[in-house]
Amino acid sequence: MKNTSSLSRFLGAAAFVGLTAVANAQITPGNLVVVRFGDGSGPITNASTATFLEQYTTGGTAVNVIPMPVAAAGANLPFTNSGSSTSEGFLTQSSDSQYLVLGGYGTPPGSIGSIVTSASSVVPRVVARVDLSGAIDTTTALGDAYSGGNIRSACSDNGVQFWTGGSNDGVKYATLGATTSLVVNAGVTNVRTADIYAGQLYVSANSGMFHGPATVGIGLPTTAGNPTTLLLGFPTVSGSYYDYFFADPATVYVTNDASTGGIEKWIDIAGTWTLQYNLSPATGQGCRGLTGVVNGGVTTLYATTTQTTGNNLVTVTDTGAGSLFTILATAGTNMTYRGVRFVKGSGSTPTTSFCDGSVAGSCLGCGNNGAPGKGCANSSFAGGGQLTSTGVAGASAGTDTLVLTANDITGPGLFFQATGLNQITFGDGMLCAAAGIIRMGVVFPVAGSASYPGGITPNPIHIAGGTSSGDLRHYQCWYRDAVSFCTAATFNLTQGLSLTWGP
Repeated sequence: MKNTSSLSRFLGAAAFVGLTAVANAQITPGNLVVVRFGDGSGPITNASTATFLEQYTTGGTAVNVIPMPVAAAGANLPFTNSGSSTSEGFLTQSSDSQYLVLGGYGTPPGSIGSIVTSASSVVPRVVARVDLSGAIDTTTALGDAYSGGNIRSACSDNGVQFWTGGSNDGVKYATLGATTSLVVNAGVTNVRTADIYAGQLYVSANSGMFHGPATVGIGLPTTAGNPTTLLLGFPTVSGSYYDYFFADPATVYVTNDASTGGIEKWIDIAGTWTLQYNLSPATGQGCRGLTGVVNGGVTTLYATTTQTTGNNLVTVTDTGAGSLFTILATAGTNMTYRGVRFVKGSGSTPTTSFCDGSVAGSCLGCGNNGAPGKGCANSSFAGGGQLTSTGVAGASAGTDTLVLTANDITGPGLFFQATGLNQITFGDGMLCAAAGIIRMGVVFPVAGSASYPGGITPNPIHIAGGTSSGDLRHYQCWYRDAVSFCTAATFNLTQGLSLTWGP
């Protein structure tokens, strides 16, 4: 079903572009921002092309349009893209949630044909940083990056450090306002989307033996020579992968732009990533841009489709292999959508769920698989125990209002924190928060529900777990269960939650 609320379907191209001059540039957390190439005035070509950020609600209502600069202003350069390039225009959000980041060229629209072939010493490859007020910084203009090739993506942890991906220089590192950069990876030079998840730098590729997402070094490397390591299980021969979204540490969705492609769901089973199924928006269509959000263990995805022009911004809630897509917006005539991001809020602490007991092969195989977003089934609740969070994870007195709640558990719950992940069969469940464990406290449930802090363990979580601002931590709840429900063990675990602590 097609949502018809988009401004682009009510206004002609010229009117829609004219709206950008007066639109409120504010970017609102909880909305979607999609990159659009072209202003509708003529066919999209390989010349330097005007680029825009269109903002929508998750229901497809148009909010505003932010034009990227078309002329220099002080140290800020113009920002354009190759209009017909299908591998450019990917959008990311910084780890601190303060900025949207993308890559392009420092030259006005229409100034250079076949912009990809330009020398970067003449046309710098630009990293654009857009804050949530809509202010744009294009002072990072690299004269030594992707010369004669595409700059495809850029990402950041804090709006000051940047990692970029492109067609011929691999992954490059630069800082705000820089004119030079450093190659930080080894193993593949032709990469697509660079992004950060849980403090680790990733890229996607479709080159040589790299077809899918890969890690670059350990953490966020700023020196040369770091290995590029394809996630084990992804193909080394063929595949056309672009953007990716980690729903949790063991679940990643990846776009494939083949005519039989779409959004592939992969899960990590005992260290090997395994394809579960492919979600296709329509016959003969794949996807390129991708973002998502997880609520209550259910993943909703947003993507851009592969038509040459007039393509779609679509959404799908993953309820299984037959999940249906909805069109939220359609790019106008002589326009095309590329990257997209669900905007996270800077004043909150997003959580991701992991260790999902509903995934085939995760639990013990004795009829105790749980429901999506929960742990393995227990003697009283077939869906399994579920860990949820409320409040804000602030790592100082007065800012930590985080509360963890374990629902549908059958006995006293032990809440614990870890610094690393694994997947270990443990009792009737899975221990996934399994490295650097800190026991925070025990809470006795009331009507199957227990919250921490609470009961005899009132310490705030940042004190009990010894966290600092910027720390990524993982949480689960261990609880007592009936004798011999699935095995001879008398305990089980909820699924887990991961979150990054704020100041």
